[in-house]
Amino acid sequence: MAGKLRLLVAGGGTGGHLYPGIALAEALSERVPLEARFVGTKRGVETRVLPPLGYRLYLLSIGGLYRVGWVKKGLNLLKLPLALFQALWILLSYRPHLVLGVGGYASGPMLLMALLFGFRTALQEQNAAPGMTNRFLGPLVPISFVPFAGLEQQFKNPLALGNPLRKELLQAREVKVKRAASPFTIAIIGGTQGARALNEAVLAMLPLLPQTGVRLIHQTGAANLAKIQEGYKPYPHLHAEVVPFIHEMSKLYQSCHLLISRAGSVVHELTAMGRASILIPIPLSSGDHQRKNAQKLAEAGAAILLEQADLKGEKLFALVQGLMQDPERLKSMEQASAGLFAGDAAASMAGALLEFYDFKSL
Repeated sequence: MAGKLRLLVAGGGTGGHLYPGIALAEALSERVPLEARFVGTKRGVETRVLPPLGYRLYLLSIGGLYRVGWVKKGLNLLKLPLALFQALWILLSYRPHLVLGVGGYASGPMLLMALLFGFRTALQEQNAAPGMTNRFLGPLVPISFVPFAGLEQQFKNPLALGNPLRKELLQAREVKVKRAASPFTIAIIGGTQGARALNEAVLAMLPLLPQTGVRLIHQTGAANLAKIQEGYKPYPHLHAEVVPFIHEMSKLYQSCHLLISRAGSVVHELTAMGRASILIPIPLSSGDHQRKNAQKLAEAGAAILLEQADLKGEKLFALVQGLMQDPERLKSMEQASAGLFAGDAAASMAGALLEFYDFKSL
């Protein structure tokens, strides 16, 4: 290969969409000379995550159409022509050899324009049911990557290879860290945007927890930080760490005994690290993908699925207490979780892309 492979990763908004794109860019860079750039929106997590990593980020003027009011949906539809024009400008100015869509607001306009103007494209889905953008474009994109078997009918040339994970997680997986038996460490992860219902249920659980032997690490999302910090103040014995965002997830997974979490693409990190979890899917997520993700783990014995309708402080405490008092069950859940790990999906996808498009002539 004479020059660098120019990769454009389109999508983001949440870490669940963004981090697989980063992982795949890293995997490709280990095989070929690579220049990778990203496309997102100004409100997405990509504006915080990508600059320290040295990646250039383009921004599209686009918003969501799912689970928003009619007024906002109408305003976002009015922005679509501008987003399509911006996407075309990015394509013509950067001239990528490959446009990879990873879901999220920016993925749709970028992939659509890439398809219309004859650029090579690929698509990556993180969940057990595709979101709106991937449902629409899946049959059109020449090659797609899905995390689980059973999604083949919704995509063109799909390969079920798992979900790409950051190199730091794969490396941490190989390092066997012996966790201290005490304190029993619980991580609460509501996603990069936080989760109000989950946060409130955890606060309601706090007075029921034991006075000693428990530690909590709670990712709240930036909007909820002050409120949740205030809610922890009456319980200093819990040794809680309340933070808006966790960058070094590998260290968190190594130290915790149990995770209480939403059920987006975080489920793949849980299986990579072999961690037990209580999963609370977002009701009515696009394609109901969070419930389907949680069901995959629950059916394997790796997680407990708790519906948001049942998410009360007392119920959550009962589940946590049951696992704290039953280390054998916790160990069994961890083994089941590790058994679901599909391997280094990013490396497999990188190899498949290089073979499918044969970039040797660049």
